[in-house]
Amino acid sequence: MNPASRASLTLASLFAVPAALAQHADLEEIVITASPLRSSALELAQSAIVLAGDDLARAVGASLGESLASQPGVTASYFGPKASRPIIRGLSGERVLMLLDGVSALDVSNLSPDHSVAVEPLLADQIEILKGPTTLLYGSGAVGGVVNTVDGRIPMRKDREPLEGGLELRADTASEERSVAGRLDGAVGSVAWHVDGYSRDTDDIEIPGLDWSSALIREEQAAGEPIEATRGYVPNTDSESDGVTAGFAWIGEHSLVGFSWGRAETNYGLPGPGEHAHGEDEGAPEEEEEEEAVRIDQTADRYDFKAEWRELGGLLDSVALRAAYTDYEHDELEGDEVGTSFEQTGLDTRLHLGHRPIAGWTGTLGVQYTDLDLEAVGAEAYIPPSQTTGLAAFLVEQQRFGDWTIDFGGRVERQEIEVEAAARDYDGTAYSAAAGLLWDVARDLALALHLTHSERHPQAAELYSDGPHLAVRRFEIGDDRLDIETANTVDFGLRRTGGVTWRASVFYSDFSDYIYPLATGAEEDGLPVYVYRQDNAEFYGVEGEIELPVWRNDVRRVSAHLGADYVRGKLDGGGNLPQMPPLRLTASLEYDAGPLHSVLGAAWYDEQDKLADNELPTDSYTLLDFEVSYRWERWKPGVLFFVKGSNLLDDEARRHSSPIKDYVPLPGRSFLVGVRLASSPAH
Repeated sequence: MNPASRASLTLASLFAVPAALAQHADLEEIVITASPLRSSALELAQSAIVLAGDDLARAVGASLGESLASQPGVTASYFGPKASRPIIRGLSGERVLMLLDGVSALDVSNLSPDHSVAVEPLLADQIEILKGPTTLLYGSGAVGGVVNTVDGRIPMRKDREPLEGGLELRADTASEERSVAGRLDGAVGSVAWHVDGYSRDTDDIEIPGLDWSSALIREEQAAGEPIEATRGYVPNTDSESDGVTAGFAWIGEHSLVGFSWGRAETNYGLPGPGEHAHGEDEGAPEEEEEEEAVRIDQTADRYDFKAEWRELGGLLDSVALRAAYTDYEHDELEGDEVGTSFEQTGLDTRLHLGHRPIAGWTGTLGVQYTDLDLEAVGAEAYIPPSQTTGLAAFLVEQQRFGDWTIDFGGRVERQEIEVEAAARDYDGTAYSAAAGLLWDVARDLALALHLTHSERHPQAAELYSDGPHLAVRRFEIGDDRLDIETANTVDFGLRRTGGVTWRASVFYSDFSDYIYPLATGAEEDGLPVYVYRQDNAEFYGVEGEIELPVWRNDVRRVSAHLGADYVRGKLDGGGNLPQMPPLRLTASLEYDAGPLHSVLGAAWYDEQDKLADNELPTDSYTLLDFEVSYRWERWKPGVLFFVKGSNLLDDEARRHSSPIKDYVPLPGRSFLVGVRLASSPAH
């Protein structure tokens, strides 16, 4: 079938964003729900990005990581387009927390880069990125940052039409995406309800050349190994995704009680080296070994509960209770056989108590309880069954003194991990503290400073791994003597709004007992052995972006955008940390004329030659993109037509932050066509 003839239907949030923000979501005005004080981006000392409205619709990709990878300071792990997790300022995995409506995603994407995040970006009303340590609110796993997806599965308002709905049509050429989704919202009296569903199907991605990198080919030829590269496409990168969600809420004048259920099913291929494409039978002759493509068949049932009471009077102003329970499982299939199965049940509950001003200070006191029961069964189950429980208390306070805003807080978190097969269980207490300063130097200029001391518990995979982790081609051995990881971070930023808008930040993190996998030089089962170790490390970098008005009149405007980001990660004892993103420079020209919006942009990625052990260098590349959209307002909130072209130069692009970047490049030249629409009987 001709890829261009394949239309797709995807869900869009068409009712969550006010009409004034529909065309271009003003990132500074939108409230960040992941902030305990529900601040806007300019009111936080911390670096923050918010995507909503049409900007979010144009950014949505095949996964959460691909939807956010072009944001300043953000990249993605890219284990193929479906298994791609956000990386913030070079930190990934356990150090970046995935949230769904302020509660943990409760999946296993933090364990391995081949596990996809159980959050569908097609359903998002808003995606919030908080960079830097946010451990005070969300836990020790958020030392690198937080990505919070808000999808409206529990309705928050009843002042809507009896029936509202949203749909989106989308077609993509590089992956031949085709999908269908829809959304309905309504209210009957004090009860509001929400239903959505989606189905997405993609084929193997198309690429401009070979799937193997030239550096890998040279290495394999020097070792006398056969070259198994494929030209023009990457095998086993197709995917199928389906999901449905239903929720309702009783909404009073100052209270809300709501519940939702959602089910997501995903089946996707794991691209990469032949060693991961099949299990090896040492007793079989070499010529009889048969490669089997490995796929992940993932299912997650999620139950959410939300209750809020506001304007209570007295000292206590508000109470909010959030809870989520997930029954998650995935099978790693080798042909028709199940190689390894992961099953996890998870509970995350949070209670927030907001108080009225005390000596001018406003804030939130909270407690959090988590319970994760993980079991991996099969030939490649490198992690033993474990149960992780955590109990934490936190406090966040803020006060404004004229042009100065000060916030501070603290968190104490107790964690226990029980493992039947281990010689010792883990238990420890982590302490974190932070302080932020925001100074409005002038009406359009602000200075922000954020200082954080954060502590992270070692997780089950780091403590108890013992087996082949074929997704990343290594034999992993944990260490149950690992101690708490500590980071001291300073984040300094300047922000200006007005005619020329710009923001810049410099950050530095000093880690003690940083946990990482160390290559020992030994081999086990034909794989290099990695042992989890601790050492002091440091991360530092810069981010900046500027918007320059070029020309404008009453209805039209032209503006130029420039940006750059860079992060460096290294061990104090010498050596570079792996998968560090290189320097990135961006430039774009934007034209707006009423409902018409267009952008021509380029992103240049420097080569990465600051390498860790067993890493190959990554060549520089340039991505040239364009997008054109038109908003038709005859229906409210309107219809959005958009066209997007990616990698127009058809350049070979390999993301250094991907553990399989030498086997799987980014897609080649691609065109996407979409229509976002809404309908309501009232209009």
